[in-house]
Amino acid sequence: MSRILLVDDDRDMIRLSANWLKKAGHEVIEAYSGEEALTKASGCDLIILDYAMPGMDGPETFKALKSSEDTSGIPIIFRTGMEDEESLKKTEEIHPDGVAPKSEGKACLMKAVEQAL
Repeated sequence: MSRILLVDDDRDMIRLSANWLKKAGHEVIEAYSGEEALTKASGCDLIILDYAMPGMDGPETFKALKSSEDTSGIPIIFRTGMEDEESLKKTEEIHPDGVAPKSEGKACLMKAVEQAL
C-alpha cells in the first residue's frame, strides 16, 4: 500500500480522487493548499498536486518540495484542469513525474499513479 498525498483546493475533487485511490488500496493524506502540503509530504510515496491553487500554487509548491531534503525524492504528478497548450507546456517545463488532466478522469489518474510508483 502506497501513501499518497493529494493536494487540491477543491474539496469535491479531493473526495472523488481520494475515493478512487483508496479503492485501489492506497492510503490517502489530504491537503487543501500548497502550504499544508509542505507540512504533510514527508514520508509519502507519491504527491498528486493541483496546478492552480490560491496562495502557493502548484508550481511554487513543487519547487519547495523538490528543494527540501525530506521530500525531494518523492515523485509528483500534476493533476490539472488547465489543459490549454501554453499551460501544458509550462507544466512540462517543471518536469513533474506525470500529468493527469482532470478532464480525463479516473483511468488517466490511476495510470499516472501506477507509472509514478
